[in-house]
Amino acid sequence: MKICIIYHSESGNTRHVAQHIASACDAKLIEITDTARYNRLTRFLMVCKKARGEEKTTIEPASIDVSGYDQLVFGSPVWAFKPTPAIHSAIDAVKGCEGMKATAFFTHGGRPGQTAEVLQRWIEARGMKCVGNANIHQNDVENEKKTKELISILIKNSEPV
Repeated sequence: MKICIIYHSESGNTRHVAQHIASACDAKLIEITDTARYNRLTRFLMVCKKARGEEKTTIEPASIDVSGYDQLVFGSPVWAFKPTPAIHSAIDAVKGCEGMKATAFFTHGGRPGQTAEVLQRWIEARGMKCVGNANIHQNDVENEKKTKELISILIKNSEPV
C-alpha cells in the first residue's frame, strides 16, 4: 500500500501529526506552502476570511502527481471553522487522483466547525472517494494514544478501489 500525505501547516501542529502518520505507515509527505504575500499584521484576518469563503490561494508545489499511490491523506489546520485555502488549492492541484480513496485529518484549537464536511466535498468533487476523516485537538498532538486512533481511522479503509 503506497500512501501519500499532502498537508498544510502554519503553526507546526498539522506537520507534527502528518509526520507521525507517515512514520506509522511508511507514507510519502508533501507539505504545501501558501505563497501569497501578506502583511504580518493582517495575515491572520485575510486568510481566515478566505477560509470562511472556501477560497483558494497560490501554493507550492503548484501541481502534485499522485498517480503512483493507492491512497491519499489530506491534512489541514482549522481556520475560522473551515480548512485552509492552501489545502483547498492542494486538493485541486492533485493529478491522477480519479477513483482513488482519500481520507482527511485536521488539527484545531477549539471547534472544528464544518471542516469535515467541507474537506469531504472538495475531495469528492475531484473524483476521489472520501472514506473517512478525523480531527485532533492541539492539546492531543503529542498524545500517542490519540495519534494511534487517528491513524486507524485514516487508514482503516485503505484497500485500493
